[in-house]
Amino acid sequence: MTFHQSFVPKFSKSFSTFLRVLRHEHPMPSQVPTETSSLFRYTSGRWLWNERAQLESRYRPFDVLCLQQAACRAVGATECISLEKIGEGNYNKAYRLVMEDGQKVIAKIPHPNAGPPMLTTASEVATMEFARTVLDLPAPKVLSWNATDQNPVGAEYIIMEEAKGSQLHNVWKNLQLRAKRDIIRRIVDIERKLLSVSFNKIGSLYFNDSEIPGCEPAATTTGGSREVNNCITSRFCIGPIVRREFWEKERSDMHQYHGPWKSSVDYLESVARREIDWIKAYADPQKAVVNPWQYTSDDQYSPEAHLAALGKFLSAISHIVPKDSEVTSPRLWHPDFHAGNIYIDEQGEISSIIDWQGAWITPVFLGVHPPSLLDYGIDELSMKLPDNFKQLDEVTKDQLRHQVAESILIHSYETLTTETNPLMHKMMHYPHGQTLKQLEAFAGSTWDNCLYPLQDCLMRVEREWDHFQSDEPCPYKFSEEEIRKHHDEVEPFNKNQKLWEELRGIVTDEGYTSNETLDEAIEVFRNLREIGLAGLKGEENIEFDKNTRWVLDLRA
Repeated sequence: MTFHQSFVPKFSKSFSTFLRVLRHEHPMPSQVPTETSSLFRYTSGRWLWNERAQLESRYRPFDVLCLQQAACRAVGATECISLEKIGEGNYNKAYRLVMEDGQKVIAKIPHPNAGPPMLTTASEVATMEFARTVLDLPAPKVLSWNATDQNPVGAEYIIMEEAKGSQLHNVWKNLQLRAKRDIIRRIVDIERKLLSVSFNKIGSLYFNDSEIPGCEPAATTTGGSREVNNCITSRFCIGPIVRREFWEKERSDMHQYHGPWKSSVDYLESVARREIDWIKAYADPQKAVVNPWQYTSDDQYSPEAHLAALGKFLSAISHIVPKDSEVTSPRLWHPDFHAGNIYIDEQGEISSIIDWQGAWITPVFLGVHPPSLLDYGIDELSMKLPDNFKQLDEVTKDQLRHQVAESILIHSYETLTTETNPLMHKMMHYPHGQTLKQLEAFAGSTWDNCLYPLQDCLMRVEREWDHFQSDEPCPYKFSEEEIRKHHDEVEPFNKNQKLWEELRGIVTDEGYTSNETLDEAIEVFRNLREIGLAGLKGEENIEFDKNTRWVLDLRA
């Protein structure tokens, strides 16, 4: 992979500073011990820096024999003859256990970084049961579970039925267009079911008897028969949200901001106030992590700048939240509804949907989005190949085939959504929908991530205030100097974004790379070092060379 020389002026200086921090504070891969069992360790990839901390946050030992015994009890078997790790993600490991009578089950054990202990597992189990029994969705049946590590296994766990069929991720590329359209049709139906019930609160689902502090009965406002609604109220409750960003660092002790919430306004104001209080109490510019993947202006290390932006956001929330009660209504949504979590059988039916850990009851306009299977990044919709297609080169032909195929799938999805799921259609076409989603996402992580995108969104809201149908003027105003300074930052910010877009699929902003891309990722950083050396002169070149030499020591 090659990189543009234009990235060097802004990137090299912050990159040098970052590498210096890593060189002195973080162990390299070769220093990480490997003696622990592969059952407990993360083994699917590597981190080029800070690997020890990353591995520790994903290391979960447990009593293997006790887990096997728990699985036997769950299915009435006498002996478990094998246990193997079959998958792992950022937050969980999955194991397949086979019994002497041929029965197979899946055990899922969360990593330490999965979210709030007890709440994460308790909510996931309740959500799966709700999806399976109330919404009639193909979620695996939970056979046994424990939401604390105070049990013989020594870890939280869920034992469930094994997903039947094949992961859609593994077969999607080889499916014919007609088969893909059929799957899109089934996805639309699943989305319709997810949005069919509206709740009275925003938060995460739990069982009524789970005794989770802060839970309130789950009452429905629309959807379902009286019998179904009574079932929901008697079995389920809505309580603290388990989304990880609400529990990062000291936020785990800020229970006043964990929900549940009565409205979208309450929810968004809680996000803003949580960050305001956290920054006032804990943000320390001296401890800020220098991150080369983010464009960082002087404002990034100024708590006052963050507080000013969050204050602007807070003042605007009640004005910009949609007035349409249907669009703001709380509905259950699966945020990781991607091809890796969908299984299909030989007939092309969706046989299972897994990984409900992040599902929550969200305001429609904030949490709901079209399936990631669809490539909305194509330049434009084109439903047929051009007349001169046969005369084009093969690369262009492949690009056009992809564009047409994706256009047909997007058109099918949107047509079916319009016909069968009008709420989803309304949300997708709601004015400023993307801006509102971005405001919520950016406001919750300005200090830990980047302030610039939130400021950009707020400026956009001020420019387009008349489109938000508010009876009041915009409650904040950016000065001409602030706007000029922001515009000066657009080019370096976009260059930084473009660089890391090129690195997608090779290395992440945490230095993660899969085992398959490790060699390429190492080569990337060696190339970046060469680019930095070529773009710097004199003392800067000497300093950069000194602080990036460890890149040459990276080994697969």
